Amino acid sequence: MVSSAAPTRSILDTSHSYFLQPSPNPGESPIALLLRGVNISSTSKYPTLPNSLSEYSSLEGTSRSDRDRKRRILAGQESHLGEDEVGLYSEAEQGGGDGWFVGRPFPIEEVDVHLLRLKAWGFTTIRYLIVWEALEHAGPGKYDEDFIDYTIAILRKCREHGMRVFISPHQDVFSRFISGSGAPYWVLVALGLNPKRIHQTGSAVVHQCWSTQGYGGEEGIQSVKEGKLDDWPDMIWNTNLHRLAARHCFTMFWASDYFAPKCKIDGLPVSDWVQNRFIAAYGHLANRLKNAGDILDDCLIGWDSMNEPQEGLIGIPDLNKCPPAQSFKKGPSPTPLQGFILGNGQPVDDVEMGDFTSTGQKSKGTISITPPEGKAVWLTREEAKQAETKWGWKWDEEWDFWDENGNGGCIWAGHGVWDPAHKSILRTQYFKPPGKGPTDFIEAFWKPHYTKFIKRIRESHPNAISFVNPPVFEEPPDLSEEVKKGRMALSSHFYDGLTLLNKRRHVFNADAVGLQRGLTNMISAIRFGEKSVKSVMRGQLGELKSDANKSEGIAGENDDKNYPTLIGEIGTPWDMKTTKLFGLAKGKADRKDYKEPAKAMDQVMNACDGHNALSYTLWVYEPLSTHAHGDGWNGEDLSLISYDEIPNEGEEANDDLLMLNPPDLKNLINLGTRGIQSWCRPYPIESSSKIEKFSFDMKSGNFNLVITIKGLEYKPIINDKSNDNIINNQEEEKEEISINQKGYTKLYLPYVHYLFNSSISPNTEIKSITDKEKTRIIGKPDNNNEEWVKGNGPATIDIEILDLSEGSLEVIGQWGWWRYNIGNEGEREGRLRIRPWKG
Repeated sequence: MVSSAAPTRSILDTSHSYFLQPSPNPGESPIALLLRGVNISSTSKYPTLPNSLSEYSSLEGTSRSDRDRKRRILAGQESHLGEDEVGLYSEAEQGGGDGWFVGRPFPIEEVDVHLLRLKAWGFTTIRYLIVWEALEHAGPGKYDEDFIDYTIAILRKCREHGMRVFISPHQDVFSRFISGSGAPYWVLVALGLNPKRIHQTGSAVVHQCWSTQGYGGEEGIQSVKEGKLDDWPDMIWNTNLHRLAARHCFTMFWASDYFAPKCKIDGLPVSDWVQNRFIAAYGHLANRLKNAGDILDDCLIGWDSMNEPQEGLIGIPDLNKCPPAQSFKKGPSPTPLQGFILGNGQPVDDVEMGDFTSTGQKSKGTISITPPEGKAVWLTREEAKQAETKWGWKWDEEWDFWDENGNGGCIWAGHGVWDPAHKSILRTQYFKPPGKGPTDFIEAFWKPHYTKFIKRIRESHPNAISFVNPPVFEEPPDLSEEVKKGRMALSSHFYDGLTLLNKRRHVFNADAVGLQRGLTNMISAIRFGEKSVKSVMRGQLGELKSDANKSEGIAGENDDKNYPTLIGEIGTPWDMKTTKLFGLAKGKADRKDYKEPAKAMDQVMNACDGHNALSYTLWVYEPLSTHAHGDGWNGEDLSLISYDEIPNEGEEANDDLLMLNPPDLKNLINLGTRGIQSWCRPYPIESSSKIEKFSFDMKSGNFNLVITIKGLEYKPIINDKSNDNIINNQEEEKEEISINQKGYTKLYLPYVHYLFNSSISPNTEIKSITDKEKTRIIGKPDNNNEEWVKGNGPATIDIEILDLSEGSLEVIGQWGWWRYNIGNEGEREGRLRIRPWKG
């Protein structure tokens, strides 16, 4: 449908508040870019089918039910599938297989249509998820070259379609064996854990174990007093950050040399050993991408830092109590001490059951948790010996925390933090020592790791933009110019917490960023009403954006080193509940339409506009998302698209086939989408001027844009009498060219909002608008003459110009070019206002 010839582009500059692309014409101003796009994808967090089930991947069928079944197979090891269904543990214990993640994010034969769809939605940028497990699942230093070959093929396709990509070294809650994603199975073993006993000991609530070993399960945690919980609770995975398994793994990853000095592997502190493995894996990927020869810079513009890093136990002031960071509680919420006790295989009777509602945090009483057979989450001595033989490492002699029977093995008991015999804490402030201890997680532990990571990446990719992804809502640290090298961008994440956690819109909201940073209190943070909610969201994103400009942050002391911000993750759930009592009570998920979720998405998208004028990558593009299991990961349901949005009107229905083979633009753009009117929206893609602010009203289609056009500065003409004719002629020619230099702003004007209705005026002349003619403009067809509906001719844009301060606007396809003279008049304001033609 669309040509995919590879564009030629210059290396982006980031030493300003925008991403800047050098002008193709020497001497002209660089072009400011907004990079907007998507994350791909949720299934990238998981392998495809285990080897034992691979024969089903070729399932063919002509009925809709057969095709839906095949798509579920292609979805692979989703987070609700455990040992019985997909060999969750047994496959990983064997190291997986060659090409275990090949097909993530989607099969190579499908890539073209997905990228065409993203371009038609106005997106130019992809945050590409690659988990550590995909690279190194077979064991330390054993890289999956088949997966890397596949990744190179995908990135070459992205280049052909003109997409810019940055790679996310992705993790959530450290590993999928803690109901997250990221680290391979063998890493958890190297840190002293038996992954098979994480759920049973309450060290994490693992989705794959929920049905067989969850609340009320015969082998698992005892029932909640008021009854068995059958459904996987919304967003409960997030609370695993505050349970033992994740806390332990993150602490060992960042800071074992300080907090667990007895723990060494192959003579190195565990934190050094495991970080070296992590950095080497992505460094190997960077080498392969460099050697591919046609990916770096033109397509792959940079690398994110580790996704949403967490501090683990570091900084907890009192191990007897839940720390302030654990203010969000859902499900069983053990204190750090209770986590140690349960992890040691000992029962606890008074674990708080938390819940998060529209009115805030609630307690639902307590429950008892009894690890089955008294088994600990820690490796036994025998299991540790077997692991050394299998994986090829050697624990140092001091790593010996077992009892005379080879049981126990708790690393923190072994370091004198707590006493298993008396179930008591011995050193309350162990992870936040008074005085000069390294308790600032970001400065003391995250920053040194990040510095080593980006240094290694740039050995292979010298021009890489480093996207800095600090802990959620935290401020990034001061970084030296040697680290930044003028190629830096902030990639903070933002979700509206109330909407994400409760899956419904509210008539009120709060300034979560301000609260976390101590900029406001709870009374002043609460806002009521639609306008106030939009305002507080825009303010939060503005605060996050300011982190790139603060002298004590990544900007540094030089005013000309203000770096751009790209919000790496932002979105809203589409499985929102029906609401009652002004949004305080919720019913079941309502999928009759997506009006409410679209309004919620519109709120966060508006927050990215205005003076913020932010770049972003939406979470998430996952075509295999289903109503039953969401995006395939812990019940999240944020995908912009899903096959389940295409009605199944019988076994003979075949509309779902059009997702991968759309006959026209209408099917390419609309089929399978959810609330498309909220996120497929107009915006300035690039401009030779400064983008001051812009806004879009989803209901009316009104789009307003204000820019600052900066005139060129000139030096006086110098009359050199010895050669005055030549010099004066040259200077006059240069000045004339400069005064007449053209500026432009390129716009995305989506068919979703501005499609020409041929029934209104089928014979209207297609033309551009000028300064004197500011009413209606009907765009030209795209150069490829794409049809909106097959057989009905090419699609065009139909808009009314409400204000055009100067210059002219030309529209071709979904792209508008506002052209104007730069001149030498200093700074002046440029304005453009449009809306759909009303007839």
